[in-house]
Amino acid sequence: MGKATQHPSDQFHYIKNRIQMLNRVVSTMDADDVDKEDFNRVLDMIQQLQIKMERFKKDWDSK
Repeated sequence: MGKATQHPSDQFHYIKNRIQMLNRVVSTMDADDVDKEDFNRVLDMIQQLQIKMERFKKDWDSK
């Protein structure tokens, strides 16, 4: 999912970019043509983002 980063501002920038990418993916989807595979792909992206945010949160908590 990209290069590991330790600095909070870099971590936030990473999350911001991932959210923007997720928004672009979802924005290009036609609601009338979305299928289960599309739904699962978006769900996976959200889950991966959540995992990364939890890792960053642990970094922030330990500082």
